[in-house]
Amino acid sequence: MTTRTKKPWRSWLTYIVLFLAIMLAANAWKTRNTPDGNLSEFSGVLMDGTAFTLSEFAGRPVLFHFWATWCPICDLQKGSIQSIAEDYPVISIASWSEGKAEVAAYMQQNQLSFPVMLDNNGELAQDFGLQGVPASFILDPQGNITFVESGYTSEIGLRLRLWLSTL
Repeated sequence: MTTRTKKPWRSWLTYIVLFLAIMLAANAWKTRNTPDGNLSEFSGVLMDGTAFTLSEFAGRPVLFHFWATWCPICDLQKGSIQSIAEDYPVISIASWSEGKAEVAAYMQQNQLSFPVMLDNNGELAQDFGLQGVPASFILDPQGNITFVESGYTSEIGLRLRLWLSTL
């Protein structure tokens, strides 16, 4: 009589697939109220006084990223956002923060130079259906929202989504 040996990779694969399914479902639930469609006409004023319209970035994918100075998860992502800003257009929105002076001090203290738009009272974040930060919107080269992520996302994950938005 022979006994079948269990293949450990199958059980690991099952756990990984289950974990990914749960994570995708949780993200879908957290982003259920976020808009879809085209943001190319979205415009605003950056912290340095520079006006912008997302249509300026036509032909390139854009990372539209909400964060806050007090957010520990956002703090973990700050280096990734800085790195991505060296290769892709990034518009970041500092939501629910305490004002220009605090955000400027945070940026200087952490040696960050990506563009920042202020949303002190979180009104813009709420208009985008967000209940917390961080949250990232990936726009394709035409300005269409292709991915929405809420919570921590790795640099590789964001870069992959930016790349996929060009296909």
